[in-house]
Amino acid sequence: MDSLYSPLLVLHSWNRWAILIFALFVIVSSVSGLSRKTGYSVFQKKSLFYYILTLHLQLLGGLILYFVLSPVTTMALNDFGAAMKDSTARFWAVEHAFVNVVAVVIAQAGSIITKRKSTDRGKHRSALIWTVISIVLIFAMIPFGMMGVERPWFRF
Repeated sequence: MDSLYSPLLVLHSWNRWAILIFALFVIVSSVSGLSRKTGYSVFQKKSLFYYILTLHLQLLGGLILYFVLSPVTTMALNDFGAAMKDSTARFWAVEHAFVNVVAVVIAQAGSIITKRKSTDRGKHRSALIWTVISIVLIFAMIPFGMMGVERPWFRF
């Protein structure tokens, strides 16, 4: 299993950049669509689709890391009480996982709501609101050091 840990961790680390890029596409195109009062374009549909797709890939990889491959979460789950007393272990065992799962659920729900909107303005507005909420949660949980946990920005 150790042979799978490093490559999956690298993919998990790099996929976050794809998530951020697609979120940026969705946000910028939604703001542009609202301000210019344009139709909800194929580009915007695809941007939202790829945002959701990269989130689901990230979730799948994260769950495999969390439950199967990560020595950090394995250790934390073996002694959950001790993990709750250590801020770094708590971040990985609870905060990072829980908040990101919530963010994926919010983004997915927002995508469904966006598709069901009948007007272009409603689609732009819905995509913007739900994407911003989800990406703010995700950004807060990326280990850039904001929550006291830091990891490399780029893994190789």
